[in-house]
Amino acid sequence: MLLQSRIADVDTKFAATRDELMAARKKLEDVKNEKNELIRTEDRLLDTLRRKSLELREIENQIRDAEAAVATSDSDTLSVRYELEKLSENLESLIRDRDDIESSHFRIKEDIRKLENRLHSLQQEYTITEARVRSSEQGGGYSRAVEMVIGAARQEDLFGIHGTIAQLGRVDRQYSTALEVAAGNRMQAIVVDTDADAAEAIEYLKRRKGGRATFLPLNKLREPRRLENLSYENGVIGYAIDLIQFDSGFEPAFWYVFQDTLVMENLESARRLMGKARMVTLEGELLEKSGAMVGGSISSKSGTSFAAAEKDKLLELAEEIKSLDASRNAAINKQDSIESHLFELSRKIRDCEATISRKENQLDEIAGREAKLAELLESKQADLKAIEESRTELGTEMDRVTAEKADKEKAVSKLEEQISGLEAKLADSPLPEINKKIEFVDEELRRLDGRIRDTEATLNALQLEKEYAEQKIDEAKELIKELEEKKASRMEKVNSLKIKIKEYEEKLEEKKARELELSDELIGLQQEREKVQAEHNAVKRRVSIASTTLEKAKQQVLTLTATKNALFDQEKQFVEELLKRGIEETDEVPNYETVYMRIQAIDEALRQLEPVNMRAIDEYNEVELRLSDLQGKRDTLFTEREQLLERIDQYEQLKRDAFMEAYTSINANFKEIFHELSDGMGELLLDDPDDPFAGGMTIQAQPKEKTLQRIEAMSGGEKSLTALAFIFAIQQYRPAPFYAFDEIDMFLDGWNVERVSRRVKTSGSKVQFIVVSLRKPMIQAASRTIGVTMQENNLTSITGVKLNG
Repeated sequence: MLLQSRIADVDTKFAATRDELMAARKKLEDVKNEKNELIRTEDRLLDTLRRKSLELREIENQIRDAEAAVATSDSDTLSVRYELEKLSENLESLIRDRDDIESSHFRIKEDIRKLENRLHSLQQEYTITEARVRSSEQGGGYSRAVEMVIGAARQEDLFGIHGTIAQLGRVDRQYSTALEVAAGNRMQAIVVDTDADAAEAIEYLKRRKGGRATFLPLNKLREPRRLENLSYENGVIGYAIDLIQFDSGFEPAFWYVFQDTLVMENLESARRLMGKARMVTLEGELLEKSGAMVGGSISSKSGTSFAAAEKDKLLELAEEIKSLDASRNAAINKQDSIESHLFELSRKIRDCEATISRKENQLDEIAGREAKLAELLESKQADLKAIEESRTELGTEMDRVTAEKADKEKAVSKLEEQISGLEAKLADSPLPEINKKIEFVDEELRRLDGRIRDTEATLNALQLEKEYAEQKIDEAKELIKELEEKKASRMEKVNSLKIKIKEYEEKLEEKKARELELSDELIGLQQEREKVQAEHNAVKRRVSIASTTLEKAKQQVLTLTATKNALFDQEKQFVEELLKRGIEETDEVPNYETVYMRIQAIDEALRQLEPVNMRAIDEYNEVELRLSDLQGKRDTLFTEREQLLERIDQYEQLKRDAFMEAYTSINANFKEIFHELSDGMGELLLDDPDDPFAGGMTIQAQPKEKTLQRIEAMSGGEKSLTALAFIFAIQQYRPAPFYAFDEIDMFLDGWNVERVSRRVKTSGSKVQFIVVSLRKPMIQAASRTIGVTMQENNLTSITGVKLNG
């Protein structure tokens, strides 16, 4: 109250001065505000002027650039056209190179095909020759008696056995056919030291009913006689005994086999010397002294042969196969190099075509540049004129604001002088002190008001937090209630799943029992198959032996037929001689002297015919009987052979039908799945559709907007998609219980990962997939995720989350 009364007294005394001071201060404040407003206006004008100046410089630069572009249009056109010509020449050169390389690629593929065919035929020939050499070394093709004697000699049950003629002789490959035909069945003759050794071996065969064999005792065989030199005759290669290499101690045995047989170049040269000696040609035609000729086609050698010639042939085949294999590998490497070069050329051609397209667009842009630049210059000149006018107006406005600001500064100075004078008058009054106290009280009131407002704000915040907490508590209660309900339903589901698991375990046990049964059945079928295979092999061996026996029988029949013809010729000669001598069946019986003289003459004639085989007719009858028996056996074997071949053909057809069914289904699945994964075209192609087992299979794939190419030229992602499409095609045809994939999406982008994950999820409805992956789309598509991380102390942590029910 005291302060208020003092203020009232002072206020009454200095009221007029104070009112004047307050009015002056108010006017000063107004002038300063007007001055500040003018300063702000000045700043805005300066900023606008700066922006206009920048726009002006930018437009001037654009005008200069446009004028320069107009000036350089002709030179740019010439430059782009020159670049287009160079690019076109380069493109034509690349296309010519590509055509040349494609032609080379076709030729190299054809060369590889020819090399592979030749290599395949040589490998087959090598296998057959190797089997024959092994068979010859192991005694294959011999009769049962010969094999029994050789086996007994190896086990030292018999002594003095050196081996067969085929084992003891070595010939050059070019003479092997001729010498084998010349030796005939004597190839199986067994060379022994003495006739006692031969007799013991014969008794051995009798005791074991092993059949018959020919033995050549070295102590009883005649020594070879001197042979006539016929090398001067045209077509003569030499005597057979001179063309075979053997130990000198075995010479009598080889003389017995070959004697004076001549080896001739061909049948024509041999015919000129018919009757002089026994002859054989390089192609296997045999000409006897009696005039009999044996020849024709020679069946595949399945009997005895000289192993040395086959060994030489085996080495030559091995060298040729090695050389062809090296040539094929070199051709394949060259093909890969050509394909890589071809792929690079195709890429360069695409790049060159894209560059040409860009240059043509650039040429079109240059052609329309002048008109566009003229329009641009016109618009920029108009903009430039408008900016200049705007700058002039802004300059005028700036001068006016500057003048007004100077006037305001002068008014501020006058008012400040006036206020200073009034404050000096009021300096001796207590009003300043009272004003300070009033200001302090006002400040304190404002502080308290602020504290009151802060307290109210804090209370409001606490109230809001309380309401928010109560809301959260209600939501938590609702969530707990919902979780309790879910827990109950999950427990019910767990119990039902436990029941299902128990049922599935029972079914699994049944399946395991069935699997054991099927395993036993499979083992039985495998054993049966092995038994059938063994029977098949045995029948094949019997057919081979029968073929060999048949060939030998045919040769014997031909020999006996030649002998029979010779005897008929002799009979004819005797008839002619009887007619010549005038002896007829109707004549009277001659007297004793005549008969005696005739007998002497016939005996002399018989001595001249020696040596004559007196048992030829009996032997012929025996051989004819044996031939009939062998023909019956041969017919039986042929029937069995036809049945076996028919069964083999049926099995081959079943195998081919099963393969083609699987191939057709998998190929259809592959086309569908490859299109699903890559929006492209894919197909499985057989190298030989008519005979699928004679060649391989090629995957032909063409992703979307890509050229058809080999899998080696694909990117990592394209290879992954192709391989996955093939796996899913097989899985769709015949699924396995589960599949394990390890980072199959490593080389795929996000979009392709999503496609593969959808495919896995679709296929996973029937089988189980275990996928190792680090990609988000694959993990999101999984039904259950198992995370594996490394914790401290090298401990592995495993977590599992069921994502999609």
